[in-house]
Amino acid sequence: MSFKASAQSGGGVETPGTYEFNVKDCFADKKYKGGIKKDSIKPNSIFKGQRIWRSISLENKQNKELLATNNKCVNIGFFEVIKFGLFEMKLNAFMSDDFNASEKNRLTEAELTGLLKIKDTITTVTFDASGNETTVIKIESRYLQNTDIKTYLLKEDWFINSYSGKLEKRIIAFAPLIYDKKSERIRPVFWLYYREWNELLNLFEARNIKDSKRISYAYALQNQYYFSRISKQSNIFGRSVKATYNSEASMESDVIQGKINNSESDLYED
Repeated sequence: MSFKASAQSGGGVETPGTYEFNVKDCFADKKYKGGIKKDSIKPNSIFKGQRIWRSISLENKQNKELLATNNKCVNIGFFEVIKFGLFEMKLNAFMSDDFNASEKNRLTEAELTGLLKIKDTITTVTFDASGNETTVIKIESRYLQNTDIKTYLLKEDWFINSYSGKLEKRIIAFAPLIYDKKSERIRPVFWLYYREWNELLNLFEARNIKDSKRISYAYALQNQYYFSRISKQSNIFGRSVKATYNSEASMESDVIQGKINNSESDLYED
């Protein structure tokens, strides 16, 4: 498994402060081709299945070490990789996870830059020669960083393969979530289509705290190297698990995952 790749010719040029360090220095492998890979799922192979949305909170220590560790080129934080994919590799981002309306929801470069930049209020206190105190309030614009991301949201399809009879998972999309001061809520910055991003995520190494095996971000997401809760299950009302079950949301998340895990064995029961 390789963890380095090369920037495409004609890639974007980042402005100062885009990354926490120059990610391009870590991207040297010339095997990256980009583009959306052909779907590996054969026609008529889905016997039954369901769609879920999974929350990966960075308040969890294991998740934070996996996704938000920045150790230069050894372990590049997940959000730094995302910014690199957007600015340098020109991969797409969308306003919503409805990819049936992808042309309508695709973000322009200007829209993307606007979403990735936030304003910080910086207060400094200085003293003159006479000891008089002066407070200076300054508004600075900067790009979002790993520390600004509160949660990652995965959109997944779980299904029984009609050819093998096995339970399979397909990641449809993922999104970084931040705290919005205006609405006072956690919200997605944008949505990313996983099949377009899978190859790039496979080229950057994630920090593995389970064992000594070297893993990529793509491997970590696909094989669930994180702690998560199911935040939504596809339903006609579009309601989240929390909105439906309130204080029992955590328990219901476990129930939904249990049903998914047992669906393969249930298939063969009388």
